[in-house]
Amino acid sequence: MRKLVGLIAVGAMTLALLPGAHAGPGPHGVTSDNVEHVGFLPFNAGTATGASFFSKGKDDYMVVTSWRDFAIYNINDPVKPVEESRVPFGFKFENEDVSTNGRIMLFSESLPGNILHVWDIEDVTNPVQISQVKGAGDHTTSCILDCKWAYGDSGHITDLRNPAKPVLMKEKWGDGMPPHGGNHDVTEVAPGLVLTSTNPMLFLDARKDPVHPKFLAMSEQMPAFVHSNLWPRNAKDNFALSTGETWTPPKQCGESSAGLTSWSTKGWQKTKSLKKVDTWTASKGTQIDGNPIVSGPFGCSSHWFDTHPKWHNGGLVAAGWYNSGTRFLQVDGKGKISEAGYFLPNGGGTSAAYWVDSKIVYAVDYQRGIDILRYNGK
Repeated sequence: MRKLVGLIAVGAMTLALLPGAHAGPGPHGVTSDNVEHVGFLPFNAGTATGASFFSKGKDDYMVVTSWRDFAIYNINDPVKPVEESRVPFGFKFENEDVSTNGRIMLFSESLPGNILHVWDIEDVTNPVQISQVKGAGDHTTSCILDCKWAYGDSGHITDLRNPAKPVLMKEKWGDGMPPHGGNHDVTEVAPGLVLTSTNPMLFLDARKDPVHPKFLAMSEQMPAFVHSNLWPRNAKDNFALSTGETWTPPKQCGESSAGLTSWSTKGWQKTKSLKKVDTWTASKGTQIDGNPIVSGPFGCSSHWFDTHPKWHNGGLVAAGWYNSGTRFLQVDGKGKISEAGYFLPNGGGTSAAYWVDSKIVYAVDYQRGIDILRYNGK
């Protein structure tokens, strides 16, 4: 049996899907029985793109980015985040995968300036920009080796050993690698070990020489764009995961939309390859059944996702799924994927979902802000 969180007015919901519209606190959406909506954090509705998490002593924090500003929250009580600071900067597009080690934060501005911004966030109440790197403003930029280095999605390598005086290297991490394309993100899956969101995905070793990483393995070719990836447990797990993104032309829900894919990593040292196991995609529905009536500008496309803290050779995934909201997916011991729960917001466009602890998930939404969810299932 499914439950309805508040009342849904379909006309108002459709209006909220229009560009610039947003929902506020109140009736929030539809959940499965094992998902509970427990809080809402408005954040520059219409632009909240992604988040990153870090700790200082006994305190836990989250930094949230948008196209207009970023903010740092204390999340010691994950159901009631407390804003520590907010930094407006006009329009900068876009670091949806903001990267930090808790001391410095990287904001990668691809438009209009093509600049990598380096912020000192040691004092969470007073972030200070300490440097800029022209020409390094990729769509996403990720910290490597405790933010001593940074890899941009298009291949840029930045030396951050002195973050106040960063150096953009002439070399790119894709130099000399097997043919690949569709660059979107880089994930440090273990210290100095990198899995690229390219097609095919590349597994690289930057531990000894970050400027000239070593090729280790690659995935099979995908028929669609690869958006993001994770390889849990410091790349020791039996599975890696990736999502795609379907953005233009607008796609209806179904097999043509991007989904979550599981990859077998067994024996990669010998085969030098990751093997595709399964892909799960979302569907259209009646809204009441937890699936969207209209596909919206991005259809039922997957986006940023996170594995449960207790993941071990399979487990639970929380994923932002644009107009399909937050989907909770179970990956079994063979890599097969099934749906375990959902939250479909009213008038939402969910960018990302993050496990804050073993129960609480933050769903970052372009149109709403941050929905705080509690997963009560197994």
